[in-house]
Amino acid sequence: MTATIAQLEAAFDHELATDTRAAAETAYALAFRYRNEDVNGERRFDLAKRWAMRAIDLLDAHPSELLEQVTATRTSVGDVPIPEILHKGVVRFRLFDVLQ
Repeated sequence: MTATIAQLEAAFDHELATDTRAAAETAYALAFRYRNEDVNGERRFDLAKRWAMRAIDLLDAHPSELLEQVTATRTSVGDVPIPEILHKGVVRFRLFDVLQ
Protein backbone atom coordinates (compact mmCIF):
# COMPACT_ATOMS: atom_id res chain seq x y z
CA MET A 1 0.00 0.00 0.00
CA THR A 2 1.32 3.42 -0.96
CA ALA A 3 2.01 5.89 1.83
CA THR A 4 -0.19 8.97 1.77
CA ILE A 5 1.30 12.40 1.36
CA ALA A 6 0.43 13.11 5.00
CA GLN A 7 2.31 9.96 6.06
CA LEU A 8 5.33 11.00 4.00
CA GLU A 9 5.28 14.46 5.55
CA ALA A 10 5.18 12.89 9.04
CA ALA A 11 8.07 10.60 8.07
CA PHE A 12 10.01 13.64 6.84
CA ASP A 13 9.54 15.42 10.17
CA HIS A 14 10.88 12.37 12.02
CA GLU A 15 13.78 11.88 9.61
CA LEU A 16 14.73 15.54 9.81
CA ALA A 17 15.59 14.98 13.46
CA THR A 18 17.23 11.58 13.01
CA ASP A 19 18.65 11.18 9.47
CA THR A 20 18.84 14.21 7.18
CA ARG A 21 19.96 12.08 4.22
CA ALA A 22 16.74 10.05 4.50
CA ALA A 23 14.80 13.31 4.97
CA ALA A 24 16.24 14.59 1.67
CA GLU A 25 15.07 11.41 -0.09
CA THR A 26 11.59 11.82 1.41
CA ALA A 27 11.47 15.48 0.37
CA TYR A 28 12.41 14.41 -3.17
CA ALA A 29 9.58 11.86 -3.14
CA LEU A 30 7.12 14.45 -1.84
CA ALA A 31 8.11 16.85 -4.62
CA PHE A 32 7.35 14.15 -7.19
CA ARG A 33 4.06 13.21 -5.56
CA TYR A 34 2.85 16.83 -5.39
CA ARG A 35 3.88 17.36 -9.01
CA ASN A 36 2.35 14.17 -10.38
CA GLU A 37 -0.79 13.60 -8.31
CA ASP A 38 -3.99 15.51 -7.80
CA VAL A 39 -4.34 16.80 -4.27
CA ASN A 40 -7.93 17.83 -3.55
CA GLY A 41 -8.59 17.97 -7.28
CA GLU A 42 -5.52 19.93 -8.41
CA ARG A 43 -1.80 19.61 -8.98
CA ARG A 44 0.21 21.46 -6.36
CA PHE A 45 3.26 22.67 -8.24
CA ASP A 46 3.89 25.27 -5.53
CA LEU A 47 4.25 22.53 -2.92
CA ALA A 48 6.29 20.40 -5.33
CA LYS A 49 8.74 23.29 -5.66
CA ARG A 50 8.88 23.78 -1.89
CA TRP A 51 9.70 20.09 -1.34
CA ALA A 52 12.24 20.05 -4.15
CA MET A 53 14.00 23.01 -2.54
CA ARG A 54 13.97 21.24 0.84
CA ALA A 55 15.64 18.23 -0.79
CA ILE A 56 18.25 20.45 -2.45
CA ASP A 57 18.97 22.34 0.78
CA LEU A 58 19.38 19.11 2.74
CA LEU A 59 21.56 17.49 0.10
CA ASP A 60 23.66 20.64 -0.20
CA ALA A 61 24.49 20.31 3.51
CA HIS A 62 25.94 16.83 2.95
CA PRO A 63 29.40 16.14 1.55
CA SER A 64 29.31 14.97 -2.06
CA GLU A 65 32.90 14.34 -3.08
CA LEU A 66 32.72 10.54 -2.87
CA LEU A 67 30.30 8.11 -4.49
CA GLU A 68 29.34 6.71 -1.07
CA GLN A 69 28.28 10.19 0.00
CA VAL A 70 25.73 10.56 -2.81
CA THR A 71 24.41 7.01 -2.96
CA ALA A 72 20.74 6.81 -2.00
CA THR A 73 19.87 4.85 1.12
CA ARG A 74 16.57 3.54 -0.32
CA THR A 75 15.35 2.47 -3.75
CA SER A 76 11.93 4.10 -3.34
CA VAL A 77 9.95 6.26 -0.95
CA GLY A 78 6.16 6.32 -1.12
CA ASP A 79 6.29 4.43 -4.44
CA VAL A 80 8.56 7.11 -5.95
CA PRO A 81 11.78 5.58 -7.28
CA ILE A 82 14.82 7.24 -5.73
CA PRO A 83 17.79 7.58 -8.10
CA GLU A 84 20.72 5.42 -7.05
CA ILE A 85 22.88 8.54 -7.06
CA LEU A 86 21.10 11.47 -5.43
CA HIS A 87 22.63 14.92 -5.06
CA LYS A 88 21.32 18.43 -5.62
CA GLY A 89 22.14 18.34 -9.34
CA VAL A 90 19.99 15.24 -9.84
CA VAL A 91 17.09 16.88 -8.01
CA ARG A 92 17.42 20.02 -10.13
CA PHE A 93 17.53 17.95 -13.33
CA ARG A 94 14.60 15.67 -12.50
CA LEU A 95 12.38 18.41 -11.08
CA PHE A 96 13.44 21.30 -13.30
CA ASP A 97 9.85 21.96 -14.36
CA VAL A 98 8.71 22.85 -10.83
CA LEU A 99 11.92 24.70 -9.93
CA GLN A 100 11.52 27.35 -12.62
